[in-house]
Amino acid sequence: MNKLLSVSALTLALTACGGGSSTDKKPDAEATKNTAPTLSGSLTLSTKALESANLVVDIKDEQNDSVTTTIIDKPQWLSVTTSSNQVTFNAEPSLFEVANHSFTVEVSDGKASNQYTLTVNVAENRAAWQPIELSNNEVIGNWQSSDGSVRLVFASEDAGVIAQNGELSRFEWSNPDVIALNTQAIDCLHECNQQALLEMEVLAKRDDAIRVELFNVSTDKGEVVTLYKSNAEFSSEYYADVDQSSFHSVNYLSTTGEESYFEVPLASYIPTASGSTTSYTYADFSGTLEGKVLKINSDTLVTTQNTKQLSNLGHEVDVAFDLNLIDAEVIAQFDDFLVLKLRHVLTYKDESAQNIINESTELAEALLEKTSISALRKLTPVTVPELTVGKSYTGRLNNKNSDTGEGLTFRYVPTFFTITAADTATVTFNTPKSTDSFKWHYNLDNNGETVKVTGNGLETSLQFFTQPDGKMIMARERNKEQRQARLGYEFIEVVDDSSITLDDYKHLFSYLRQNYTSSSQKIYWYINDDGKGSFYYADQYGLENRADFTPSSYWQIEADNSISFAMMSQCPNAVDYASCKDEVLANQEVAYSSLFNFKILAKDGNKYLFDRLFWQSTYAYSERELKESIFQNSYWFGIEK
Repeated sequence: MNKLLSVSALTLALTACGGGSSTDKKPDAEATKNTAPTLSGSLTLSTKALESANLVVDIKDEQNDSVTTTIIDKPQWLSVTTSSNQVTFNAEPSLFEVANHSFTVEVSDGKASNQYTLTVNVAENRAAWQPIELSNNEVIGNWQSSDGSVRLVFASEDAGVIAQNGELSRFEWSNPDVIALNTQAIDCLHECNQQALLEMEVLAKRDDAIRVELFNVSTDKGEVVTLYKSNAEFSSEYYADVDQSSFHSVNYLSTTGEESYFEVPLASYIPTASGSTTSYTYADFSGTLEGKVLKINSDTLVTTQNTKQLSNLGHEVDVAFDLNLIDAEVIAQFDDFLVLKLRHVLTYKDESAQNIINESTELAEALLEKTSISALRKLTPVTVPELTVGKSYTGRLNNKNSDTGEGLTFRYVPTFFTITAADTATVTFNTPKSTDSFKWHYNLDNNGETVKVTGNGLETSLQFFTQPDGKMIMARERNKEQRQARLGYEFIEVVDDSSITLDDYKHLFSYLRQNYTSSSQKIYWYINDDGKGSFYYADQYGLENRADFTPSSYWQIEADNSISFAMMSQCPNAVDYASCKDEVLANQEVAYSSLFNFKILAKDGNKYLFDRLFWQSTYAYSERELKESIFQNSYWFGIEK
């Protein structure tokens, strides 16, 4: 035991002496320092989807320590292995990985580490595409790309909505081998012209996404995009219809338990004994949002329509049908749009009528439950704009009829008003019969957020909104007793009369309001230099026969630079507007006569906003006298090139 200790002590002594020196020496610092491992070579890996590819780079550790290589946030399709002095990266990307990716790679010996950037470029691989068929149930739903540039809503078995780069269209779709989308204008309801034919070929699918090629057959161009299933939460917002019109329905979606209210168009098709009738009516309803469904609180009857049907005895009989709203569902809320799905059904107003008519196959089909898709455009509430004294603005302050006490009734009041003082406004009524004007005066209480309007039995408030294009809408407060949705008008400063010239009227205009279009037919306006023209010319085939337009009216420029029309059919002895007007007003024997006046309120590029004043005289047979009425509205017209 003592020997062992002595030997051990001798060994320790020799080691410590270091060759016999009695002076201590510190360990060599260079010999004990550790350095992190390093990679060398290009760290870029390029491949195609559905193909496997490797990248091998050198790894070095100065101390020859055991080294590990880690890809931070590594996807399943990318792997790495380390052996002696090399690191191998392996990529096996699917079609969902087509993109340029960057990953952080860390190499470590357990004591020190270095980080590098690995770039993996995955290209499209059309040669490896294997189209996948989806069932209709798999297709139906909301889909969108990661950047929101493409959004698709398959709302039902045959209808939906697509938004591409801010443009919204409705579509009809079918699903044989490739999903075919026939896109149409978002505000079209019946017999719509095709905008484009899109073929959606599904290339890959997983639980939350599909990889598709959207191929536009019309332009022969395709786009490959990954669409993700979307179940976004809704938020409370205001919306307006998407029609090009001087007025809009202002709708509201509430997600906080308040009442939501909407006015959206439906198309009702009823086969008749002599063909079919198509009516475009608005479903005005309120409801409470429960999940995605709007539980309707208001009356579900949309309209009642009388038609001629063929009886079992072979003659025509009058039959009334009710169009009823079943329910409504919010199917999408995009950045600028809200999309609703409405179910509605046509029924006999009197069920016994079914027993007396010969119900055709077409009528039986029309009586089945139908689905309509409706899109609304987002509105943003804004503070009250500046209202300048002496300026006139478009917008309707009052909706009630007015009786002048002189046998003349204003059925619809003007859609513009003048600020006459800091807290007052005036609405002026004109008539083509004479130069006399009738005026209504209102008090304005502007708190910055809304304007309270009182006067002439009216008490309401005005609220202002902007559309996504920046244009402003002025809406009166909601009146549930009159209608569920609010009515808003484009708020624009009216142009000065002196800036209007005859050249402004000497265009070929077409009405831009949907109510004035039917299938391929348009309503045109034009005037000739000889004082003749037409403000209501229907040319079924467009402008090809423009040289053959037949004048139906006389026209005349008035002192305020408006333009008046008189129908030639009502003044067979006239030679110009003045003589036609005199003949119309002097004739007390006819059952119906009319005069028209149009005045430019605003210009917007190739669009002109007109105030239309329509005077009519009709014979009331029950009272055995003529009744005179004025209708005054504003309409957008577009210049046809």
